[in-house]
Amino acid sequence: MSHLAHYLTRFQSGNYYHIYNRGVDRKLIYKTRSNHLYFMRLWQRYMEGYLDVISYSLNANHFHFLVRVRHFEASQLGDKTEHELVANRLKMLFRTYALAFNRNHGRTGSLFDGPYKRVLVEDSRNLSYLVQYIHVNPEKNNLVLDFRTWDWSSYKFILSPRKSIVDRKFVLEWFGGIKEFVLFHSKDNQEVDISPMLSDDE
Repeated sequence: MSHLAHYLTRFQSGNYYHIYNRGVDRKLIYKTRSNHLYFMRLWQRYMEGYLDVISYSLNANHFHFLVRVRHFEASQLGDKTEHELVANRLKMLFRTYALAFNRNHGRTGSLFDGPYKRVLVEDSRNLSYLVQYIHVNPEKNNLVLDFRTWDWSSYKFILSPRKSIVDRKFVLEWFGGIKEFVLFHSKDNQEVDISPMLSDDE
């Protein structure tokens, strides 16, 4: 997949997508705990009922979400396509967050490095590896010594009955249970090449 396609992929109901972006010039897009919490509240406000979250991680200067697009009634779509409906909600989410971040931190200009990217996950066999990649990402980026301790990913929520934005039931069923989920994350999985679903420089 070309890098340009990461900006042009269109959303369709029932499909899985990796959505990601980073701060302009690799600068921080989350500086405080309240930044993380506010971003998650905005996700709930704008995306609940539109995208099912399979996994996510907010990683200081970038974020990752693995999602499934829901099926929509004609009344929900109105005069929009599925892609337009989801893309508009995401645009409002990121714009609202950027405006609030700039205001709170006394900055101006673009917060994100261009439009968000999205990649269609065409082979469902890649889901497990992408979930693991997203969860391990904070450790890979030296934000924490052990990704299991990172507060701003879905890993802890999948292991806990606490309510969150992640579709815990689906994820555990996909991996075959909590034990299998934990075991898969303890492996250095190299069986599947997921690089086409990642940006060239993440």
